[in-house]
Amino acid sequence: MPHYRFSLIAAQAMLALAALACAGPAAAARADSAQPTTVDADALRYDDLKQTSIFTGNVVLTKGSLILRADRLELREDAEGYQFGVATANSGKLVHVRQRREGTDEYIEGEGERVEYDGRNELIHFISKAVVKRLACEQMVDEVRGQRITYNQRTETYTATGGPKAPTPNQRVRTIIQPRGQAAEGAPASGCPATPAKASQ
Repeated sequence: MPHYRFSLIAAQAMLALAALACAGPAAAARADSAQPTTVDADALRYDDLKQTSIFTGNVVLTKGSLILRADRLELREDAEGYQFGVATANSGKLVHVRQRREGTDEYIEGEGERVEYDGRNELIHFISKAVVKRLACEQMVDEVRGQRITYNQRTETYTATGGPKAPTPNQRVRTIIQPRGQAAEGAPASGCPATPAKASQ
């Protein structure tokens, strides 16, 4: 492959990641961090000494606009009050995460066989068969696929790596950028109707 061709592809991939991270002036939903955490599940095992809760069965976590769905969630809190979570799905299923970008009609949606949350550093790691999308008015604008995708809520930046667990034919990172005209099709000129996110029971 000629060097200029490789450089063009690399530049396009970087632009795609930048587009995911920098679409609009609004920051990620930082207000969510100040909201209470609610978890619904079929069962709970709590360890007061370790400050760890293990939820199993149809787990739905909500924290402001953030919604996580999994089959198992281990949630702990450190001495400073930061939360850390590991969510997993049963065989053949995926963990789903959805969060609204504050002040916009855009959502970040991601999924993977395992999702890890680092509240101190505001990082969400999507691991194995990872897919992260940006939606505007419920229309996909950008998408990244890989074995592992890390989303930094604080800086709105992404990193992605390929591997044998990537949901792509060649096990590499794949980025899809919709043409801006098509991405905006169907969206009202004044923005999307306000529809707050709801967690189904």
